[in-house]
Amino acid sequence: MLEVKKFTFNPFSENTFIISNKLNDAIIIDPGCYYKEEQKVIDDYVSQNSLKIHAVLHTHSHLDHMFGTAYIIENYNVNLWIHKNDEITYESFEKVCDVYGIPNIQFPQKSPLFFNADNRININDIEFQILNVPGHSPGHVAFYNKENNFVINGDCLFENSIGRTDLPGGNHDQLLKSIKENLFVLPDQTIVYTGHGNETTIGKEKRTNSFLL
Repeated sequence: MLEVKKFTFNPFSENTFIISNKLNDAIIIDPGCYYKEEQKVIDDYVSQNSLKIHAVLHTHSHLDHMFGTAYIIENYNVNLWIHKNDEITYESFEKVCDVYGIPNIQFPQKSPLFFNADNRININDIEFQILNVPGHSPGHVAFYNKENNFVINGDCLFENSIGRTDLPGGNHDQLLKSIKENLFVLPDQTIVYTGHGNETTIGKEKRTNSFLL
């Protein structure tokens, strides 16, 4: 059984997730902790629950989803995993921060690793099927765990909405295709953890999301 803990961080109200198992092994998905106080929230949760952090995963590498990446991978001495097609998004991090006028941002010194071609990842028995869902960014992925009935889908599908596609590398038609072909094939009861806002389910969005009807 996996536990999903959500934190909402930074000026963009981004959702960061810590996934842990019964042995207290854990990974962090999309660490958006920007302020030192937010970094401390992560550290306190890890300490209080005696977690062992083993990796950081990105659904995609937009700035609000990776503000805390450098801090986490260096503080916990772990690797970062991204999709190869999102490397261009990852590499533009500092430039985009400058455009938004966001100061005091640290870019990770350690190079990321890339997800394998078999579209699965297993880190200390925390296993996900990796779903390719480009459209919001070129290498956007979602992490699906069938056994625990949830998918962490970043900024692809939202409650009654979808991700924006007006950023560099975005493609509206591709995003719709990604959702319909790679998310809407999941069981209706699948819980969807989103990159911003509330959780939803696949079934609810199939029935009511006006962007996809």
